Formats: sequence, structure tokens, C-alpha cells
Amino acid sequence: MNILFLPKLFPRADIIGGPILIYHRIKNLSSMGHKITLIAPAYTEADRNDKSLEPFCEKIIRIDSVRERHRDEVEARYKRLNRPRVFLTGDGGYEEGIEDALKLTLKEKHFDAVIAEYAMMGQYIEANRSIISADTMTVISVHECYTKAFKLRAAKGEEIREATIKELFNYEFRMYDVADRILTLTREDGDILINYAPGLKNKIRVVPHGVDTEFYTPPKEKKPWEKNTKNILYLGNFQHYPNVDAVKNFINNCWDRILQEVPDAKFYAIGFNPPQELLDLRSENVIVREGGDDENVRRFYWNSEVFVAPIELGTGFRGKLLEAMACGLPVVATRLATFGINPKHGEDMFVADDYGAFSEYVILLLKDLELREKISINAQSLAMKFDHRHAAEKLEQVLMLKEGEGGTGGSN
Repeated sequence: MNILFLPKLFPRADIIGGPILIYHRIKNLSSMGHKITLIAPAYTEADRNDKSLEPFCEKIIRIDSVRERHRDEVEARYKRLNRPRVFLTGDGGYEEGIEDALKLTLKEKHFDAVIAEYAMMGQYIEANRSIISADTMTVISVHECYTKAFKLRAAKGEEIREATIKELFNYEFRMYDVADRILTLTREDGDILINYAPGLKNKIRVVPHGVDTEFYTPPKEKKPWEKNTKNILYLGNFQHYPNVDAVKNFINNCWDRILQEVPDAKFYAIGFNPPQELLDLRSENVIVREGGDDENVRRFYWNSEVFVAPIELGTGFRGKLLEAMACGLPVVATRLATFGINPKHGEDMFVADDYGAFSEYVILLLKDLELREKISINAQSLAMKFDHRHAAEKLEQVLMLKEGEGGTGGSN
């Protein structure tokens, strides 16, 4: 199949967060014999010079893009395009260069499928569906439902007007109506979309996140549960605000209690572009810093005893939990963070929305070697079921099945 990918961020091999999922989708589909074309925004020199996808793509088109767009420019686009402002800002918002490249590429070559990775990129399918061949499957891969995400943010006290959410809902679900298939990362995410728009049920397919189980493995020099570092880890792309919120949740609600019981504990918040509000939280026992390449990220997993995911915002699938689990690192997470993984509480990891209980599970893991061993072994076994290759095979099935030929059906 000839497949065109339109991601919100450039899917380099060394990046943290959602783009690594796209990188592995492209890599594995290519290894399965499919021909890949990529049109992607380039924000940094690392994006412009990256070569990690070149072996897997027939063509890569990089469009110079901006992280932030001035308010006046956003307002001008809002009046011209009549789309919610969140779709028109920088960092994945509308870019004329991407649309021009899409139109030209569609003239030059026929594609069996066009995949917009992140709902943000669905605007290019919605605006250009008339020039996409009728036999080309159009797919929007929804890493998170923006309407739901904005409602969650408003519930936490952020000043977001109801009119803004209504406008976002109308446009977001108009995009989904136009697409042939909607991918979600978890069954729960599929159910969120169906609750908003029941008519989408037959379009939705669940294609989960994955993990590179050949790379993310336990350290060879010592069993994962025998490290005795007292290090606690959170890892994420801090340009995605739910990751910032998660670190603040842990510091504000758990850290004092944990230090009372384990005074030599250290908390590492590692990720791409940490904002000043996180840097201001640094202390002798709290380390906030930029993440490195895959090798360095893996070493953070290896050098920690517990991975925490106190996530309250956003939807989607947290690939970082799978990476930690594959490395044998016990996890304590909120229920929202576990969507798509379906762990057994107390066996594969600990799950708690109450931060008193959350803190006690972290303390227990730091103190109890036998418990760490049990959770570590079970976590590794569960992570193996989510290897990226399995996810790519599921995506291939979705792309090759035409309407009425079966498939996953609904949000199963």
C-alpha cells in the first residue's frame, strides 16, 4: 500500500511522547512492505536534520513551522478559516505550507490511505476531502479528544468559556464525520467519542500504543528490583500540559508524605522542554531536567525504583508506562493513566486516584524488595503484549479492510 502520513510533530526516533508512536508505525509498516510518504512540520534544527526515518520513507517533506503564533495572526486566520483557535496556533496548528504540500503530493501520486496523526491534523482531511481520491481511505488518528480535554481543564479551574468548548466540539466532530476511519489508542477513548457522537461507532478502530521491547529491557548488570536507589521517576513531553500537571500533582500531593517515610528519596521529572513553573520546583531531592536520546531515557528507567504517573488531564495512551514496565520498573498510576493497558491492581502495578493511597504505594515499593520483585516481573510480562510490531499489524488490518469487510467494529 502507498500510505501518506500527516503528523502534528516530526516523528524522530529520539523524541519523547506521542511522536515516537508515529515513528514506530512508519518503521514497522515499511518493514511489512508498505511505501510511506511523510509530510511533517519541522520546528527545530533537530527536526530539519533528522535522518532516523529516511530508511523507512520513500519521501519526506519537511515544512518549516513555528511553535508559537502571534495572537493577531491567529485572529486573522480565525476570521478567514472559521476554525477553533486551538487549531490555528503554533505547535501543530494550521500551516499553509503543509496544505500546499498535501495538494501537490496528492496530484503527483495516488495513495491507498492518508493518515492524519493527532486530531489537530484532521483539519487537512476535512478541508481537502474533495480532492482526495474516492478510493483513498482517510484516517484521523485521535491521540486525545480535544473537546474532552478542554472540559477536563475547565473542571480543574482553567478559564475556558463554554462557547469555546461548543465551537471546538462542532468543528472537531465535523472532521471525524468526513473521515473514513477514526483510530483511538484505547477502548475508553473510543467510548468518549461515541458518547459525544454515537454515529461514529462504526468508524472507530482501536489501534493501541506500543513499546520497543528489544530496546526497553531490564538492565543486565542488576535485577530491576535490586537497585536500591530510592529514585522515583516521571517522564514526558512537557510541551503537552497534562505532563506538567502530573508533576505538580505529585509534588503538591505526595512528595512531603514520601519524604517523611523515605528521607533519602529523590524525584526525577525528565522530559522535553520543561517550563519555568517546573524548573522552579527543583530542590536537592527534586531534579527537573531535559530528557536525552533513547539511550539516556532508558538509563533513567534503569536507575529508578518506581515510576509514577499521577495524571489527571488528557486522554489517550501513555507509552511511557509501557517503557517503564518493559524495563522492569514498578508503576504507581492514576486510573486515567492506565487506559488501554488494563493492569491488575496490586499485581501488574498499583492504581490509585486518592493521593494518600498513591503515596503509600510508592513508599511500600521503595521499602519492600519482595513486592518490587513481584510487580517488576508481572509488569515486564504485560509490556511484552504491547510490542510495536503487534500494533503495526493491527493498523495494517484496519487499512486493508474496506467498509463491510469486518474489522474491530465500534470501539472494541
